[in-house]
Amino acid sequence: MTARSPLRPDRREALGLLLGAAGAVATPPALAQGTAPEPPPATMAPGAVPRLGEELTPFGAVRAGNRTRAIPPWTGGLTTAPRGYVPDRPMVDPYLEDVRWFTVGAADVERYKVRLTAGQQALLEKHPQSFELALFPSHRSAAAPQRVYDATLANAGRAALGENGLALRNASVGVPFPIPANGVQAMWNHKLRWRGTSLSRTSLTVLPTQGALSRTRLREEFACPYAAGDEASPPLLYRRTILEPKEQAGTTLLIHGTLDPIGARSLAWAREGERGRVTRAPGFAYDTPDPVTDGICTADMLDMFSGALDRFDFTLVTRREMYVPYNAYRLGNPSLALKDFLWPGHPNPQFLRYEMHRVWVVDARLKPNFKHSLPDRTYYLDEDSWQIVMAEHYNGKGELQRYSEVHGVAHWQVPVYAPAVEFTFDLTADRYVARGVDNGLPPPVFDAPIKPDDFTPESLARRGRRG
Repeated sequence: MTARSPLRPDRREALGLLLGAAGAVATPPALAQGTAPEPPPATMAPGAVPRLGEELTPFGAVRAGNRTRAIPPWTGGLTTAPRGYVPDRPMVDPYLEDVRWFTVGAADVERYKVRLTAGQQALLEKHPQSFELALFPSHRSAAAPQRVYDATLANAGRAALGENGLALRNASVGVPFPIPANGVQAMWNHKLRWRGTSLSRTSLTVLPTQGALSRTRLREEFACPYAAGDEASPPLLYRRTILEPKEQAGTTLLIHGTLDPIGARSLAWAREGERGRVTRAPGFAYDTPDPVTDGICTADMLDMFSGALDRFDFTLVTRREMYVPYNAYRLGNPSLALKDFLWPGHPNPQFLRYEMHRVWVVDARLKPNFKHSLPDRTYYLDEDSWQIVMAEHYNGKGELQRYSEVHGVAHWQVPVYAPAVEFTFDLTADRYVARGVDNGLPPPVFDAPIKPDDFTPESLARRGRRG
């Protein structure tokens, strides 16, 4: 029997670390030279309850910074264009002049272990000479329109889970549960987080291997009637059309989301090629391998988690300060060649940016009598946006099999914080897939007039390669 690596905790140890059972908090270099930690920016009376829109942001995040000031206060996010930005052109990096704070390498894991996910530790273990985490000053850039904040505050007093404990009731437009009471509520926050009322983008899904970059060019279109206040349509609509390679062009996946995973399940349709027949695709769910990712990702790993909530027990574990991918503007540089940042085994860490942020931690375990190839999971949700920024996927023995990270950016013109590139690592085969790569491609378009009628199987049958 092979001994477990000291760098990679098993699932039980990883959860212990998240609960603070493994010892002292890591001290960044800037505070490790005799500098006393700063007191909290604000204090509350004993027994006081934090209030939305005051001590808490409208989305339920802690408005104040942390004691060391490594996490700054939230002041509304990034809502104005930085110097040099031209509409309809690639985004500019508003934090280009930031200097790297410090670096976490394989030799530093013990010092920073309580700030690292088990997945990050696994990557450092597998690639000790080439992978590292570059830590930069934190910027709480996530923002949303005022109407979304207002709706979130309204949801806080009325949103509820239905009789099956999974269906969402009495929520509209905003985050359903800004102060979540359990893991299911937190996962609904991710599924219905603000991401604009619609999004259309062209991107690449790339599988880097030794000497080659296997790529699929896609057009993804997403509409969120929920965010638009449309209660007559499905809350979430998604369409993915393959543009290249030529032999797969026109192959399309169409998904209708639901607010009740028991009473009215999500629906999916597929079309093979440009002229193929449109058929129901009930099999694209749960642990069905996603063919675009060569099976690295399962169907319910789309958008980090987009599946039904019915097969897992979700537990809200804690809220912690951790090193997370954030403000990944470097990855979208149009002059950045794919081969320069998509290395075999892992991305080039020179172009990755990590910051300290607070995240909600949700533990997911498969319910009895259900099957799933990855039955145990840990999700890390950004407190400012409710985006899942990191996820770990374990087999039934508690062994880490997959690790995912979303490297997102703030789109100030909407405003919204949204994924830029998503990396999922197959730790059993030392390979990974990058989704959402758009270097040199047109920038994503938010809030375009996309109608729910554009996401019906009938409309799919009328469309060819354009999807």
